[in-house]
Amino acid sequence: MKNKILAIVTLAATVVVTSCQTTPYQGQARDTKKKPQESGVISLKENFRDEDRQKADEKMKSNCNPLTARIVEEGEIVIGQKVDTGSSETKRDDSRTDVGSLFGIPLTSGKAGGKDVNSSSTTTALREWQISYVCDTKKGKLK
Repeated sequence: MKNKILAIVTLAATVVVTSCQTTPYQGQARDTKKKPQESGVISLKENFRDEDRQKADEKMKSNCNPLTARIVEEGEIVIGQKVDTGSSETKRDDSRTDVGSLFGIPLTSGKAGGKDVNSSSTTTALREWQISYVCDTKKGKLK
């Protein structure tokens, strides 16, 4: 009975692992602007893959069908920014010591106890790849 349960669990785990490994990557592209059968803008992630570009080509062809999509401009654009902030706090010991006096006024050296606080921020531009296209009346392949 124990061996049967172990065999079933092993088989189930194998099926799960195998199915996850054989699922192909599906390209990702989104319509940012779209005028049916006239023009549009497709957005891809900054470091896009070939499958993402293929998905963009499919979207352009679908919008322009039966016409041909002609790329007018493409490139990286800034779509926003991300700000990362951080801070740290350090306890400082009292290091004051008496060093004498000057005209009857006590003199000390060192720093009083307390906390030192440091903060920092980093701003990073968020980018994506955009493809602007028009539906062309000329026959031919997607350029």
